[in-house]
Amino acid sequence: MQLGSENPQIVLYLNTQIPSLPKNHQALKGAELSHAILENNNNNWRKVLTIFAKLCAPNDDWRDYLKKELLQVQQINFDNKLVESAQTHLIAGKANWQLFEALKANIDASNQKKWIFFAPNILFTPYPDYRQFPNSMINECRVKLHNN
Repeated sequence: MQLGSENPQIVLYLNTQIPSLPKNHQALKGAELSHAILENNNNNWRKVLTIFAKLCAPNDDWRDYLKKELLQVQQINFDNKLVESAQTHLIAGKANWQLFEALKANIDASNQKKWIFFAPNILFTPYPDYRQFPNSMINECRVKLHNN
C-alpha cells in the first residue's frame, strides 16, 4: 500500500501499521491526505509526517510544505519493493532495513555515517521519530537529499 503521489520524487518506506484513514481516503490528494492522516491518528503519525516534510522540503518552511505539497509530490510506501519511478528512496527503521537487506549489502561501508547509510539514491535511515532521528541527523540527511 502507498499514500501520496503515484509518481513520487522521494519515497519513504515504512514497516509499520498503516494509519487510520477515512473511508474516502482514495479520493484524497496531497494536502487533504496529509490533513486526514494528522486528524485520524496519534502523535506517531504527526512525527512521521513532520520528519518526512523536514527531509523533503526544498527550503526551511517544512510546515507549509507538509500542509500543501508533501503527499502531492512524495509518497509513503508500506511495501518492501522499490518504486521504480522514484528518484530517491528512504528506507526507514532497522526492522525495515532487513526487508531490503540485499540493497544494503551493496553499500560501501566507508559511506556509512551514524545510522544513515548512503547509496547513490537509497538512504537507510532511522525510523522517523525524534528520539531515533533527531534534527541534527535530519539536517545531515537533507544535505544529502538536496545536493544530489
